[in-house]
Amino acid sequence: MAGTSVELVSNSQQLPLYYVSAGQINAELPFDVAVGPLQLRVRTSAGVSNVDTITISARAPKLFTLSFLGTRTAVATTPDYRVLTSGVPARPADTIILWMNSLGATTGSPIAGQPAPGGTPGSQPLTLPVNPTVNINGQNAAVTFAGLAPGLSGLYQVNVQVPFVVLTGPVSVDVSFGNVSSQASVTIPMQQLGFYYSVLGGKAVAGQTLNGVGGATSAMAFRQSDATTWGTVGLNAWTDDTGLSSIYSSTAGAAITLRNGTSVVYDNNGIENGTYGTFYNNTGGPANAQKPGLADLYSMSNYFPLVFAGYFKVSQSTTITELIGYFDPSGSPTLLFDPANPYVKYRMNIWSMAPGSLPKETGNFVGDIFTSDTTAGTFTYSDTGVRMISNLSTDVPKPIYRLSYKLNTPLTLPAGEYWLGHDASVRNAPATSSTAKSVREDELSRFIGSQKLGGNSYRINLLGREMSLDSSWVLPEAVEVHPSAPVQPR
Repeated sequence: MAGTSVELVSNSQQLPLYYVSAGQINAELPFDVAVGPLQLRVRTSAGVSNVDTITISARAPKLFTLSFLGTRTAVATTPDYRVLTSGVPARPADTIILWMNSLGATTGSPIAGQPAPGGTPGSQPLTLPVNPTVNINGQNAAVTFAGLAPGLSGLYQVNVQVPFVVLTGPVSVDVSFGNVSSQASVTIPMQQLGFYYSVLGGKAVAGQTLNGVGGATSAMAFRQSDATTWGTVGLNAWTDDTGLSSIYSSTAGAAITLRNGTSVVYDNNGIENGTYGTFYNNTGGPANAQKPGLADLYSMSNYFPLVFAGYFKVSQSTTITELIGYFDPSGSPTLLFDPANPYVKYRMNIWSMAPGSLPKETGNFVGDIFTSDTTAGTFTYSDTGVRMISNLSTDVPKPIYRLSYKLNTPLTLPAGEYWLGHDASVRNAPATSSTAKSVREDELSRFIGSQKLGGNSYRINLLGREMSLDSSWVLPEAVEVHPSAPVQPR
């Protein structure tokens, strides 16, 4: 260090140093330094520098970045201190730690150059008197801790819960106190929540007249409210023209089990009593794409406004205390579904067949006979132990999970034909405008900006699909962009 020191001109107080080289010195200012102009000078064995005046603000939040340039990927970690990268991305509802500088005064009386308290038993960390506002991809992220990092000197940490973001790739992060914000062009790697895939049943049910073939005798009905993504088939109405392949003729529609207490009163899959046979096993069989037991369908009423419903028939008045559907948590190999994610809201609905052979139209995704949205009960999920087994020995068997809804009050269905849908959504209520390729304009703008590669060429990854943008600003496929705020007529 060659006798190097940095000192305040006003009182010759020397500052703690962290790094010294021929061209750079890193020093820490006292916590009680006054807001306004501050004069500094440097002493070395070669002499004393000129006086430099800097301006002190109460808070000037800055995110450390992996580039050491103050831009691009932030230094952010998981709670166990794994650095966030494209291989270790943040996911909706995760708690992450942002590592920062210049957040200002805290509780207590920290001393510059000394380890902050909180790193030893009985020692309490020093927190900011007011939490900052953190936005990730323009959405507010709940702050659970903001203060000095325990056991370290001069380093701040801000712990936040990641909001629900429908993007995969770098997304913007911003930390602010009022109108004072952290630097622009800083991102964290993000991976969106995976899709809910419903599993099919293959057990023929006595007296059931419909099966899994597409068309007029389908045992699966399809409804959606997003023509941009799904076209006009099933648009705002039920259809049995599911467009599914011929393998679905060997299914009994969505796998469903209904119970009254411990007694099974309807079952089209055999999962609960072990009679499913080889339906979910394709060991040594043909291509997996031709095996009905390895087919599944994602059904999400508002993240992707689409629902598949499965047909069932009861020959006499039947009391139900528990409804069970089945899902594949690893349905998408790149976007795994997290059944425990707190943003997930499970839903179950039962529709009647009046009028016609399709579910009764209610104008939305809510059943006319039953909906978990308004009927008290408890959702639970668990691993059935049954596996979808590929014809390739190198493939890991895929688990089948049960989704159970136990009713607080039994439901009695008269003899007749019904449709049951189970799905997962990520908002409090179904939204007809939510779409698989729909984003707000500010989301798209921030996301494209964060992906700049140089010149006028950009790359984005939107909803798990990588897209390229060049100077012509033409996307390879349509994306519906919603206004960031209501548009006032002129």
